[in-house]
Amino acid sequence: MTFPYVLKRASSLFPKQEVIDTIEKKNYKEIYNDSLRLITYLKNNGVKKGDVVSIIGLNSVKFLTLIYAITSMGAIAYPINMRLPPDQLLYTLNKANSKYFIYEKIFKDYADLVKAKRNEQVISFDELKFNMEAAKPESEKHDEAVILFTSGTTGLPKAVMYSHEKMINGALSILNQLSYYNAPAKLTQNDIMFPQIPIYHILSWGSLIIAPLIGAKLIYGGKFDPKMAVDTIEKERVTWISVVPTMMQMLFESGLNKKGLKILIGGSPIPDGLVKKMKDYDMRFSAIYGGTDMLAASITIETEYTSNGLLEYHKVTHPVPMAEFKIESRTEKEPGEILFRAPWMPNGYYNDKEKTAESFTQDGWFRTGDIGYIADDGGLVILDRMKDVIKSGGEWIPSSVLETVISELPFVSLVAVISKKDEKWGERPIAIVKLSKETQDAKEKILSHLNKYVNDGKISKFWVPDDIIFVNEIPLTGTGKIDKKALKDVINKNNEKKSL
Repeated sequence: MTFPYVLKRASSLFPKQEVIDTIEKKNYKEIYNDSLRLITYLKNNGVKKGDVVSIIGLNSVKFLTLIYAITSMGAIAYPINMRLPPDQLLYTLNKANSKYFIYEKIFKDYADLVKAKRNEQVISFDELKFNMEAAKPESEKHDEAVILFTSGTTGLPKAVMYSHEKMINGALSILNQLSYYNAPAKLTQNDIMFPQIPIYHILSWGSLIIAPLIGAKLIYGGKFDPKMAVDTIEKERVTWISVVPTMMQMLFESGLNKKGLKILIGGSPIPDGLVKKMKDYDMRFSAIYGGTDMLAASITIETEYTSNGLLEYHKVTHPVPMAEFKIESRTEKEPGEILFRAPWMPNGYYNDKEKTAESFTQDGWFRTGDIGYIADDGGLVILDRMKDVIKSGGEWIPSSVLETVISELPFVSLVAVISKKDEKWGERPIAIVKLSKETQDAKEKILSHLNKYVNDGKISKFWVPDDIIFVNEIPLTGTGKIDKKALKDVINKNNEKKSL
């Protein structure tokens, strides 16, 4: 159960299966041989077992090969979030005790920063050499393999360390759910995989491991470009993609219309308007729930409840094999904080006893920071992030529900509902909206749509946002989610200026 085992197996069973990116095309046998020859180069440059080697680059064949070479020699790979601000980048390198920094040339500014601020060997992708002599893999299943960092939207990024066994088991849990069960986003060896999730985000949601495990063709598109992605989906006859909802919205806006496309989608609530678009094109999608600090947790499958329409399957996810949930409330049918545990959980946050004590219980449960409940079919329904729930007059207002309602309108591209301080109620909701096209009386139309839901008894009247603000852009995190922290900072600053 190690990284080199996964790639060696693929090189034997599926030697001619292709992995392609925007520059090169290789098969699993070539990539396995390249990874072993790259070990020799890394060793000649001083990399030793247990060293942390950081990598910053776009999704590519070379990035994949580097991950496998580093982990196969017993070193630890740290795939860097390319959207980290410079100070957070340096913080993560210090926290991980990174010894080597390998970069793609478009990130030369980061490389120059590392050279100036850290005593760390810096190597460009262009300097990497595949020596003629191949080395032997040295890693064992319990060796540390990958260090990852959370996105840092609520503070400094937190680190988690995963062994070979835990990382691969996390990927297997996704594969099991999508292969053994009636999952809408079914995944098989015959699929052509085109993950849009960057490698730095949980190894592209495990697809870097999953594709060679099943021998599927794997395509990387570099930096996410919705127009280029749509072209690639058509040209390469892609059958399966992974996205966050904002990415999917941008793909539609760029002309995606491929009927029957299978989609693994998650990272944030899936708006009803987006669901309708996917259904209109007969696209089959499963929602996924998880995170950097717990890997895969649950993925939508078809149950009696979802098949009969008793539960909308974009709003419920089901525990992957070996995973458990519990709700911290009076009963599991009442909303409360979601706790999770599974065999691949990390041993807390890396070198951070305080944060570990806050989020990991002594009996192995992880506090997710999400609010939800257990549905009748054993699935998980997530209502909101605890930090995003708006508490108005002592009552909760789930921002995700309002976002879902507003997103149904065809002229809405992106929407975020956030809180603003209120002297009377404590907090009140406001909606930040990016339009997909110019629309007259957009605010009135949104309010009318919300009031229809109030009249139908689907939302409470006091949930309706106090204001709707239209913007040209909505900030996104490094993983493509709406950055509510950044939005709140902008709104609060504007409010401070108005009060002066």
